[in-house]
Amino acid sequence: MSKERANKVSVTVAPLAKLIGKSFYDLAANVEVMERLWAESVVDGFEFQNLAEWDAANPPRDEGKRRLVYWTDSRRYTVAQIADKLLEMGLPILSVHANRDVGILLCSDRAEDLVRGKRLMSESLWLASHVGAGACVFHLWDTWRESFDVSLLGVVLDEVAPQYPGVRASVENMPTHLPGYTPFDLASQFQWVTLDLRWAALYDEWERFETIAGRIANVHLHGRVVEGRWVLDPAWALSGRTSFYRVVDAMRDRWGYSGLLTVERVPEDVSWREFVSGIASLA
Repeated sequence: MSKERANKVSVTVAPLAKLIGKSFYDLAANVEVMERLWAESVVDGFEFQNLAEWDAANPPRDEGKRRLVYWTDSRRYTVAQIADKLLEMGLPILSVHANRDVGILLCSDRAEDLVRGKRLMSESLWLASHVGAGACVFHLWDTWRESFDVSLLGVVLDEVAPQYPGVRASVENMPTHLPGYTPFDLASQFQWVTLDLRWAALYDEWERFETIAGRIANVHLHGRVVEGRWVLDPAWALSGRTSFYRVVDAMRDRWGYSGLLTVERVPEDVSWREFVSGIASLA
């Protein structure tokens, strides 16, 4: 893009596919919608989800009952095949979102799950490195487990991530049921963090992330689009801030955050033109 931005603006694929009436796990649809959005000149690149639906080895563990239907219906791809497709497109991939099963597997009591979790981590980091993405986002713990070894997560990340030195292995502030911990408490223990505004709002922790602003590699934005402008869900009031743009401006101006701003979800019932206008408004 030719237009200079304070932060690079990105959109997560695969949710984007629903804008053209296709399934999120349809890789061809992902390619099509990325090319169409890029032609609108409103994004600097994309966050690409390495979906569990494409993994031939095992069905998804995260939301397994619901996603088993998608996994059964989906074509399978290796990470090398996905990388080749993305490189063939030639569009900027700014971050990769790792398979969401990683945290579930790392928190399992089964040795074979830990091995598979490491494999999935390595595959997504390899994909990010191969396509030139600077960050890889991880759900690093099982959101529903009430007991797991936090230190083990750090050991595994320190074992796998250094093999891909050009990629920031970024831990998202996912919900947790671990007693005595909040998402910020967990995510902030790691070198790089992805701040998801929805979860920060749910736990009323947005302000806490200012203390680690220099370690935030990516911000996941959530909201609705009304007349081409983003609005926060009323239930997501972030420390009294009800304006989507005031939240973004506070991160840019007060926190000094200059990293990625990634629209992670496509709002319900939004038209193509409304969505494009909403992305353009983030400049």
